[in-house]
Parts: sequence; C-alpha cells; structure tokens
Amino acid sequence: MQDIHPLILCGGIGTRLWPLSRTEHPKQFQRIDGNSETTFFHATVERYRAPGFADPLVSVSSTHVATVLQQLDEIRCPARIIAEPISRNTGPAVLAAALMLAKTDPASLICVIPSDHIVKGDLAADIVSARSAAEAGHIVLFGVPPEYPETGYGYIVDGGEIEALPCARKVSRFVEKPPLDVAMALIEAGTAFWASGISLFRADVLIEEFRRLDEQTFDAVTLAVARGLETDHALYLSAEALQPAANLPTESIVFERSPTTVISPLTVAWSDVGAWNALHHIAEKDEEGNVLSGDVISIDTRNSYVRSTHKLIAVVGLDDVVIVDTDDALLVTTRDQAQQVKQIVKKLETIKRRELSQHMRNQMAWGEVKRIQSGPGYELRSMTLRPGMMLPVAQDQTLHRMMTVTKGAGLLKTETLTRPLRIGETFEVAANEGAVIYCSPESEMQIVEVVCDAAFKSVATALDALQLVNS
Repeated sequence: MQDIHPLILCGGIGTRLWPLSRTEHPKQFQRIDGNSETTFFHATVERYRAPGFADPLVSVSSTHVATVLQQLDEIRCPARIIAEPISRNTGPAVLAAALMLAKTDPASLICVIPSDHIVKGDLAADIVSARSAAEAGHIVLFGVPPEYPETGYGYIVDGGEIEALPCARKVSRFVEKPPLDVAMALIEAGTAFWASGISLFRADVLIEEFRRLDEQTFDAVTLAVARGLETDHALYLSAEALQPAANLPTESIVFERSPTTVISPLTVAWSDVGAWNALHHIAEKDEEGNVLSGDVISIDTRNSYVRSTHKLIAVVGLDDVVIVDTDDALLVTTRDQAQQVKQIVKKLETIKRRELSQHMRNQMAWGEVKRIQSGPGYELRSMTLRPGMMLPVAQDQTLHRMMTVTKGAGLLKTETLTRPLRIGETFEVAANEGAVIYCSPESEMQIVEVVCDAAFKSVATALDALQLVNS
C-alpha cells in the first residue's frame, strides 16, 4: 500500500492575528503560544509523521524558503519544497505538487493540509480511513461538525450516503462564509460541515480536472514546473510561466465544480485560527475561562486571551478581552471585535508602517559588517549573515549596491523578483530600490558589498573592487 504524501501549504499572512503575524514572518511560522517553542508549522508537520504517510511536500513563497528550512531542521524532518515566486493562491500550488508527484507515480495520493490550523485528536487516522475513496478516483473533502454558527468559515452541505463508500458522503452544495442567520439555519438543519481546507485525492485525478476545468492555469503551471529551477533544497517555479495562472483557491477552480467531490467527516477538534478569538476558543482555559500565554498575571479577569512575548502583563478587572504583546507592538481589543484586527493591518499598509511586515527582532542581530576599503564614490564592505537571518536593504536615492556571495547560500527578494543566491553570484540593488537578503539556515552567508554613489555612477570602480576581492 502506497504512502499518502502530505502537501503542507504555507501561504497567507494571517492579517487577523496581527501583531503576531507579519507579512515577512506570518502566523504559520510563529509559536502557537508563549509557553512553548512549537510553531504552527512544526505542529502541522509532526501531525503527519505517522505510519501511512511519506515525507512532506511544502509549498511556500520563495520569500519564506529559508524559514521553512530552518524550522524543518529544528524538528529533523526531511521534505521537498516547492517555492512560489509570485502569489497565486492555493490552486496553482496544489497543481504543481500533483504534477511533480505524477512524474514518478500518477496515482500518488496527496493530502492537502493548511499549515496554520490547531487540531486536537488523531487527524492522521481520519485521513487514512478515507483513502479508499481517494483511491477510487474521488476528491475527498474533510468536514468538521460545526460547534457554533461561525460566519468566517465555509460550509459543505451533506448530500447523503454513498453505498459503496461508507467512509464518505455525497456533496449537496457549498456555502461560503454565510451571514449569521444562514449559518444558524445550516447548523439547525444538522446536515452541514465546516470546510476544513483539508483534502485527499490522486494526483492524476486532480491533474485531469484542472485540464478540463481551467486549461489556461493547467498550461501555466505545467510550464512553470518544467522551467523551474531545481536546487538542493527546493524547486523554484518559473515566475514568467506562472504569471497567467488563476489567482484562485483549489476549491473554486476544481472542488466546487467537480462531480468527483465527496465529503468525509472528521472526528477531531479543529480550528483554522483565523482570529484571536479562535485561539481562545480551542485552547486550554483556567477556572476563570482565561487563556494566559507567557508571563501573565490576571486578577478578577474572565473569558480573556492574554499573550506576552517577553515582558510581564498584569490584567485587573477585565472580561472578554484580547491582549497580545510582541517586541514592537501591543494589541488590545475585545473578543467580539477580534475579526476587526484586519482593519489595523489595512491602516498600517496605508501609512507604510514597518510593523506590517517585520518584527523588530528580525532587524536585529542578523550578523556583522566590516569595512574593507573605501575610495572616491564607493565603499567596500564584508557582511556575514547568521544562519536563518534576514537583512533588509533599505531604499536610498543616492546609493547603488553591488554584492557578491563568497560563502553560503540564501535568497534575494526585491520588488520585482525573488531568486536563490549561491557562491560566486553577483547581483545589484539599484538606487531607489529596496531588497531583503535571506540566509539559508544550514550555514552562515558571507557577502562582499560595494556601495557606490549613484551620482558618480561608479559602477566601473565597483567592478574593479569586486574583481580584486575575488582574485
């Protein structure tokens, strides 16, 4: 019997979990709570290190490959990584994984798993129990029996029994994030499930459904895989080839339109942790109904979620509040307004605050820099990035930078591209252009940088300096 291939999706930035989740370090790579070092991604990977499952595939933005490698290393788990150069939602990511696996086994079983959920119970066993439906050519969607009328989830309505498949049921229809009255009616009817985002299918079945339902996306992803850059740690999909692919989830491209779709109920406690109130709902609570994470003291406080990163938080006389403290930002709201945190994120984006994208700690202790020499219009420096660290290169209208990697490997991200970096490669960061350099978690990376005065256009001088260093 073949093993199931877990496909762990690491997209999304979790705007409603700000200030923990940032665009450069989203919620899936953050600790689940302040009392543990386990991240959402760690927990997801570990959940499927069980009999019947192969080593995982991880689909992630090129920007976060270094973070994935670091966190995989922390739990000593091998994996294959698919790096996405541009955001195209889950549809193209899932198709790319299916195309990769189909090269060696078209009937490979793939289980699609979001990386930012909390689960209590044996989810792996639930998935294995439904494999017969996937082997028979069905796309299995896993549904969660709803606990309350949640308006932030999608629903799948039960369409009745399938005689030949006791592990699955027919799908009647899909309801996406209904208003409260509709959600209440669905629960009262007793025939609807929360859509968990977890699915199971054969690679060849998904490929053929994409070919039938969205030929343009099928062609684009096929070409992006074929023209992708294969490295020791990841397949980097071709950005140019991927561009025409639909920026849509797999649900809307295939699952909601395919006659092969069935539903299998889960027996576990589940939350997609879409907002702070969801973390409060699923976490262990004290006798006052509080979830206290990190260094927290509460007095006369009930039904609240309080999370500290480093400093002591003392809460007195408050009910139904959410307090989240990070290195550089503090959130205070009520549980019933937790969904509105995304409005703060929109405001931060409008006024271009750094707190939208980065934690302060990610800008500190990245490594060291040493001046080698300077001359008319340029300065030559050596930089060492510590494993797994990131170095923001700020925009500057007057400076033009040229860099050569002399040790290690990593990634370069600018406004227009994301590319891997290897020893001997030279790249430029032009005046008026910002960038971020990521160091691979395996070892430190050394870079020789020539900073030129753009007004003097000292590119020739910079090239001479780099050739001097390389020699």
